[in-house]
Amino acid sequence: MELLNLHFAILLIKVIICVIPGVVGLALIFNSTEGKRAWRDTICRVMFGFPNAVSFQKFARFLLICGLLLMSFSAIASWFLLLKDLFQS
Repeated sequence: MELLNLHFAILLIKVIICVIPGVVGLALIFNSTEGKRAWRDTICRVMFGFPNAVSFQKFARFLLICGLLLMSFSAIASWFLLLKDLFQS
């Protein structure tokens, strides 16, 4: 019996697709205020040339929305890629 067969490799790819967006979404939502300000300053400095181009409230709201969308994607992907196979068996 092979240690790594095709079905196991496909399962690992499915799990990665389901878990990574959820982890990134949680990081976007639960990061500290100082971390969010540092992200905003870096992104604004790269895109616009100065660190305060976007207000912090709008940036924090954008991070919250993106985090919720990524967590929703993770839940939906988990349903279709992992749980659907369990219920059909």
